[in-house]
Amino acid sequence: MDKQISIEIIKKRKRKLIFRVSIISIIVIAVVSTIVNIFRPSIDLNKLSTSIVDSGSLDITVTATGKVVPLYEEIITSPISSKILKAYKTSGELLDKGDPILQLDLEATNTEFEKLNNELMIKKSKLDQLVANVKRELVDMEIQIQIDEMKLQRLKKLLDEEKLLATIGGSTQDKITQGELDLNIQQLQLKQFKLRYENQKSAKQHDINVLQIDYHIALKNIELMTKTMTEAKILAPYSATLIWVNDQIGAKVAQGEKIVILSDLKNFKINANIVDIYAERVSTGAKVIVQIGQDKLEGNVGNVIPSVENGMINFIVTLTKNDHEKLRTGLKVDVHVISAIKDDVLRMENRSFYHGPGLYDIWTIIDKTAYKRKVTLGENSYEKIEIINGLNKGDIVIMTDMSQYKNEDKIVLK
Repeated sequence: MDKQISIEIIKKRKRKLIFRVSIISIIVIAVVSTIVNIFRPSIDLNKLSTSIVDSGSLDITVTATGKVVPLYEEIITSPISSKILKAYKTSGELLDKGDPILQLDLEATNTEFEKLNNELMIKKSKLDQLVANVKRELVDMEIQIQIDEMKLQRLKKLLDEEKLLATIGGSTQDKITQGELDLNIQQLQLKQFKLRYENQKSAKQHDINVLQIDYHIALKNIELMTKTMTEAKILAPYSATLIWVNDQIGAKVAQGEKIVILSDLKNFKINANIVDIYAERVSTGAKVIVQIGQDKLEGNVGNVIPSVENGMINFIVTLTKNDHEKLRTGLKVDVHVISAIKDDVLRMENRSFYHGPGLYDIWTIIDKTAYKRKVTLGENSYEKIEIINGLNKGDIVIMTDMSQYKNEDKIVLK
């Protein structure tokens, strides 16, 4: 007959079973945890670039690309159709203001100048002669008017005398009528002559004006030709470097053909361009930061070209220090145009991962572990990015590219 097991023994066996299961579970968990930790990705902390979230003002910028060009570059064209007689300078030489560069053949130009000068003298002579003739004619007519006015006064006096004599029987009505007729005729003749005088004066003044205009046109042509002959002596307009010169002696050059290029290679500006969607954020006078390596140069937006070419707008940047030692013709630079300023915002460093406001996966460091967070970023400057939410002041943010860990939420740091 089987003996019944006491309750104490059963409880004791259950406790032993529970203890064994617990020990086994702990061992299994420890083993699994160890295996997970062994295979969990880890990063060497010393190889990470980090940024600490801070607060402060943010200069909101848009970034353009730019190229360094000489502050002054001038292309000199031939003012006349001629040929090159002599080259005084060669490409690469430093020039002072007024230095001769080229000598052009002025023989044909001198002949043309003499012709124009002779024409000017003829026009001046005609004008002077006309003015003298008109003056003489008008003076003669003015004297005739004075004579006719005197005749009119005499006729009035005679008429008055006839009327007086008629009162005492010394004259007849026929004589009075004849005197009145003579007076009216003289008045009409005087009026007619005065009108002819005014018409003649106006017509002659018109003739003088025509000749004066003709004369002044000829004078302007002489002045233009004189200026052209002066410009034909090709001189340096300011101190600069001679970039190129047409030094082919005897070569024919057409009017307007390029013969000299000068540049100021000591002072520079920036030719910049930016996508047209940012056109409203680039305005004349806006502050600009030009980045050359680690150096940052301040400047301002100068002339903005209103036309759009291939989806880009072009503008000029004038630099506060336009003779900086790192400026070189043709050097490519980043141009950051400051369009607005925000005060008291959370900020983190600006790196290449940022491509505009929106939601980003950002890794932060707590103790020796990196955690992935969803962070909303706002506007940016060329150095900082605005943090809308998801981070707090003092948080340590990993700036190194973490795209290879996009499927992870937590990474151990060694």
